[in-house]
Amino acid sequence: MSNVDIEKSFLDIEQKLNDELLGQRNLVHNLCFYFKKQFLKDERGILVLVGERGTFKKASVRLLFEEFKSKKILKGGEVDEINLASYDFNLGYNAFLTDLYEKLNSDSPCIIFKNAEKANDEILKVLSELYPNTCLKLNHDYVIKNKFLVEADNGDENKIDKFICHDKFFIYIYNDEKGELGEKFQEKFKSNKFEFLYSRSLDNKERNILVRRELIKGIEEIQEKLSVDIQLGVNEDNDNEDDFGICTFLQENYIKDGSFGISEYLSYKIYKPITNLIIEERLCKEGQFLLYVKNNEIYCRCDESVFKLDDYLTPTLEEAKYKLDSIIGMKDLKDFIINVENNYKVQKIRKRLGLKTSKISMNMIFEGNAGTGKTNAARVTFEYLNALGILSKGVFREVSKADFVTENINDTAKRTIDIINSAIGGILFIDEAYSLCESEEDKVGKEIVDALLKGIEDNRENLIVILAGYKEDMDRFLSFNPGLKSRFSNRIEFKDYNPVEMYEIAENIAKSKGYKIAKNVKSGLIDLFTRNQLIGKNDLGNARFVRNIIENAILDASKKYLTNSKRQIDLLERDNFNFKINAKFDLEEKLEEIIGLEEVKNLLRSQYKLIVAQEKRKSVGVSTKIEQNLNMVFAGNPGTGKTSIARLVAEMLNSMGLLKIGQLVETDRSSFVSEVPGETSKKTEAKFKEAIGGILFIDEAYTLANDSLGREAIETLLKLIEDYSKEVIVILAGYEEEMEEFFDVNIGLRSRFPLWTNFEDYNPNELSEMAIRLIEAKGFKISKNAYVALKKSFVQIYESSDSQSGNGRMVRNYVESIIRNQSIRIAENDTSVYEMNLINAKDIEKINVSEYDQEFDLEEKLSSLVVNENIKNFLRNQYKLIKVKDKRRKLGMRSDINKYMNMVFTGEVGTGKKTVLNILSEMYYSMGIVKAKHIVEIDKHELISMMSKGIKLEDIFNKHLGKILFIDKADLLLNQEECKELTSELIKFMDKNNNKIIIVLSGNQDKMKELVAYNQSLNYRFPIWLDFEGYEEKELFNIALSILDKKGYTLSDKGEEALNEVIHELSNNKKLLLKNGLMIKQYLDILIRAQSIRVADEKSNAKELSTVENTDIYASKEEFLYKNSFHRRNIEAQESVCENEERKNYNSSIVSELIKLKNLLDLNIITKEEFSKLKNKLI
Repeated sequence: MSNVDIEKSFLDIEQKLNDELLGQRNLVHNLCFYFKKQFLKDERGILVLVGERGTFKKASVRLLFEEFKSKKILKGGEVDEINLASYDFNLGYNAFLTDLYEKLNSDSPCIIFKNAEKANDEILKVLSELYPNTCLKLNHDYVIKNKFLVEADNGDENKIDKFICHDKFFIYIYNDEKGELGEKFQEKFKSNKFEFLYSRSLDNKERNILVRRELIKGIEEIQEKLSVDIQLGVNEDNDNEDDFGICTFLQENYIKDGSFGISEYLSYKIYKPITNLIIEERLCKEGQFLLYVKNNEIYCRCDESVFKLDDYLTPTLEEAKYKLDSIIGMKDLKDFIINVENNYKVQKIRKRLGLKTSKISMNMIFEGNAGTGKTNAARVTFEYLNALGILSKGVFREVSKADFVTENINDTAKRTIDIINSAIGGILFIDEAYSLCESEEDKVGKEIVDALLKGIEDNRENLIVILAGYKEDMDRFLSFNPGLKSRFSNRIEFKDYNPVEMYEIAENIAKSKGYKIAKNVKSGLIDLFTRNQLIGKNDLGNARFVRNIIENAILDASKKYLTNSKRQIDLLERDNFNFKINAKFDLEEKLEEIIGLEEVKNLLRSQYKLIVAQEKRKSVGVSTKIEQNLNMVFAGNPGTGKTSIARLVAEMLNSMGLLKIGQLVETDRSSFVSEVPGETSKKTEAKFKEAIGGILFIDEAYTLANDSLGREAIETLLKLIEDYSKEVIVILAGYEEEMEEFFDVNIGLRSRFPLWTNFEDYNPNELSEMAIRLIEAKGFKISKNAYVALKKSFVQIYESSDSQSGNGRMVRNYVESIIRNQSIRIAENDTSVYEMNLINAKDIEKINVSEYDQEFDLEEKLSSLVVNENIKNFLRNQYKLIKVKDKRRKLGMRSDINKYMNMVFTGEVGTGKKTVLNILSEMYYSMGIVKAKHIVEIDKHELISMMSKGIKLEDIFNKHLGKILFIDKADLLLNQEECKELTSELIKFMDKNNNKIIIVLSGNQDKMKELVAYNQSLNYRFPIWLDFEGYEEKELFNIALSILDKKGYTLSDKGEEALNEVIHELSNNKKLLLKNGLMIKQYLDILIRAQSIRVADEKSNAKELSTVENTDIYASKEEFLYKNSFHRRNIEAQESVCENEERKNYNSSIVSELIKLKNLLDLNIITKEEFSKLKNKLI
């Protein structure tokens, strides 16, 4: 063809394309110019068409080549297509190469590569090197096996290492809403050999015209094909004169999709269903068919019969994809079906290659809350799998428990099998499947499940079963039969809809009922859904809740339309919705009620203003990227108002819409940690979810860092905080120093808790103001003298208080005591009416301030303690040291006292070390030094045993942080080969946790000096040394009297003499292993048993039942000596071993260690296996 003919032909082609392609004159002109240029040069080329979906990019190319063929500009077959979105699966690259090889060798003049934006990097690299009339070099050698390209082996023949790119046009269709190319595509296709053309987006009117034109064209083709008369009706719910009726409906409901254009959409919604309707229902062709829209559905009327077109859909794969993509939400289901499709493609390829194929289990569980679209999803899944060719028959059977139940229980299994047989070749959908069997005692339910499992197994190649229900109910249901879990491995979660999705659902529901939602309602509805739709904690019904909202709005709109004809009959306006107006929250008014805490108040004020500012920006359409992380740390002593402020924060954020419910869930370590293995994470998640929509307040949060269980809870909490960042605000509370150290446990903690505020102790003025407010709130008045006394009293309390004094809590108790004193005075004296509720100075002065200093009374403890005066003075001095240190802290003065509080106790067994230490622990607890009243005891043998099992020293000690840890027989650590290593680990642990734990080492005085005093590192870290001397006989006698008195026993006169005599004898008995207080305790245990046996055989009065006689004492002495005396030979042997140890003879040392190991084995502290392992290591 001459150049003149080509020029003339293109004038005609351009005119024709402009008539066909609405609104694309510029694209048509550029296309014609490009192809004319290529034909005049007799060259082929590469073209990239970029633009919004549905803007005639592919249609324009096909029309062009039809014209080229009709005008004989080009020869060859039809235009080929390759869908670049269809290779996203394993072996997808091989499938692409196979298709490309086939298309390159066809007689087609052009290959269209559609969905170029979805091509992966590997495919893009190949395409970027593709050019007409060249060779495309491949990275590997390939061979064709069963019409499929695979990588060649060494022995293969006819290898393919390149593709010949014949004289063809290569055209890429790139869909993008903004008309812009992606970075990856630009990078691969930046060469000047590629020409880029852009299509124009259509406006709504143009799209309506396009839909109308395409629809009329398609209906005319059906009329001609089936010889029928089809009329298009208007939308019965819309009386707009300019409306195109069904065309507008189709345009509004069309959802743009890269592989599903308007033509395909019309075929899916109109052409195929009406064709199926006429054929399936055998409708009279002479009749007239009317298509119209009602309640968001398309109907067809023929004579007196009315049919809904959706009932006659038999979607193709592309149509099923379109329907699936059109569903709001359901990401997990969509991902699963894509995986199924990809696997189906791979199995087809394996079959072509002659490889073994396998079918995966397709049985599914749809789990989620009500209204999340499970039933609709099951139908869409059926259509998709049917279109894909996985199902042998187009059968979808939907049932519930009622379908399985029969009048005769014996027919249950048969009914179940009948239901299964009715769904063979398709899908059986069982809604609320958990109701099939509701308990272990449900015999009928178990029979249904057994029959169901058998039917599934017998038809596993030809039946897919979908169970649906709430997640928790489905978990319980699956537990009733182990076969259920194995046959339903695909569990698909249907998450609750988010507020935006719910608004989209609301629009669809309103449209289906012939209504529109006014534009100014959107923000209100989304806010309503936000407040009510709690992710992970929803019982509102999701889409059902939305439906109720819309239906109530329609009722309200109808009522208002009858009284106001100016309102639009099909518009839902703002006043049709019951939007509650939030009560105004006045922060300053709330803060005025709070005494002190200026730092805390300033934090709340600043956060309040930040939130208000952000809301103002939103209200005027200003978009900023300020993400407010409102998780907080409240650091301070008990009773400083942390919980009260947390409640205020919840109220404030709820009023501002940042918290949907605003509840405060108060927790501590026990709320999260479970001693049952594997349960801590579950317990933590359950407690956390109680706070969804509100605030989770974790008191003494630092205690979670003490051990592995607590750290497991922390890890779980961090993930939950991330997952529910917009649903839950977490506040951690605790002592300031401990909270600082707590944040070093996990690197992720600090970033998730940006807001930190300190709750300072209340000063005397603040404490007295709190007391006055409490007194007045209870209806009492306070005199002037009482006011002065109250102020003075709180100065004294403040000066003697510590971190455990309670602050606000102490004030409440103090006020209760004042009111109690006043009430007693009123009751005992004649009082005027005026003074009935008047508190005077005497009511206050009666209170002993020391009662509110602390509950612990050291002198009371010391009064009953039988030890030498040095030990008692030690306890008194420790008390004074802590008090002074605390006063210096309050005055902002530095303390020069050694930061370590670890101790060494030496002395024989039974000299009161643990008794004294328990008093010290209780005292420290009352002063806030430790977090437990009682000590934790561990001896050398336990320590070595645990470490021999691979447990680290740090893990052993971490469990006891916040306590006093008493390590008995610590001197024996010198005998361990690992002594230096143990000492080093102990030092590291103490340095890391110097104020979290107090370690007390106990043992023989000389050995402890060797272990600690001569080791400078240990010596500095154990600044307190206390020697416990053995008890004198008189002290032992007093201990015995004290114990008997506490147990409720008295001594007769002869009994007292006998006890003195026996204690003298026992104290001087060299054969006794037990000494000191331990000897007395063991002896008295035997004595009390002997006395109890005696009085049981006699007729005794109440006094005699608790009296110890001399006969009891002598009888119990003999039994005690028998049980606790060593034979002299054994003692000498033991002394011999000790002498050998002291000489540090190597062989004797091994023997000694073996004896110790044998003792550990005999005591069941170590196992036989551990004994054998340690013995071999020692030898």
